Amino acid sequence: MALREGLTSMYEKSVQRYPDEFFALKVVTDIKLVFYARSLKKYLLIGESVSLLSGYSFLQTLPTKILGLPVSAPAEFSPYPSAAPAYMGGRATDDMADGDLDPKVFGYEDFPEYVKAAKNQIRNRGSEVKRDFTLDFLLKYTLENLEKDQKPGDDVRRDWDLFLDAMLVEHYRRVNHKILTKAELETIDDNSFSYAHNIMLIALHSKTRFKDIEEIAQLQGKIFALADLKPELAGFTCKIPKEVLEEAGIDGEVLMNDPNLLDGNEVIRRWMKEELATGRELYDKLKRKIPDLDFSAKLYLKFLVKGVESKMEKMEKKLQ
Repeated sequence: MALREGLTSMYEKSVQRYPDEFFALKVVTDIKLVFYARSLKKYLLIGESVSLLSGYSFLQTLPTKILGLPVSAPAEFSPYPSAAPAYMGGRATDDMADGDLDPKVFGYEDFPEYVKAAKNQIRNRGSEVKRDFTLDFLLKYTLENLEKDQKPGDDVRRDWDLFLDAMLVEHYRRVNHKILTKAELETIDDNSFSYAHNIMLIALHSKTRFKDIEEIAQLQGKIFALADLKPELAGFTCKIPKEVLEEAGIDGEVLMNDPNLLDGNEVIRRWMKEELATGRELYDKLKRKIPDLDFSAKLYLKFLVKGVESKMEKMEKKLQ
């Protein structure tokens, strides 16, 4: 027992000599591998793109190993230290809220327990969080670096706190099988996307903020909802407004147990066309803004818009 404790103590002292980036890199890499195993097509491009900015890409870490350099060296000298941690930490939080990632992987019994711990950490500035390969340390590291990047008027801790609130609302909507009104759904989209985009714009050193590109929230919310309507319903998340379901004569709980009830319903089809048309208007308005944005915001928005565009085109063909 004494030998084991001694070895453990030696290991902990040895590991603590490494920089913060060493720990953050390991957590980010673990999260990326979970996403890549789920779908390379969906996650690889965005995952490695944002990782390149922060020095977390496999293209950067593998050569350092070969050269015998510290694996975290690229991250230590990155001009965008919070980009990859912010994206991957936020993505993991979103997936836990949606039920796609088990909080037990990170040592939490359920998502509300994680949110409570994260919000406490935001308030006490992570004073009790030790350097370790945990989501807790990744959040501490991310917020500390975001605070270095933020500009006067920004408050990344407030943004992340409100992002957690939005994710908790998403979680309870799913587990309680809630059917929401059109106004309630739009509020969820605004809250779910706005704070996340604000955080990422800060991480990318952009002068642009969500208020400058606010169309992106409703655009993503509407198009993503249409593209994944049946899978979301099967997971007990209904993104069809209560008013529409009532007009269509469909019970929301019954629909979540049998998403194929959507097929052939003209009221649902008309609603989908209307949402798609609104999405197209938001898309056109947003694209007109892009040339006037700063370089970082241009790249970020072009990347986001490209993903929405492909889904929109598929839906337009489907609903012709």
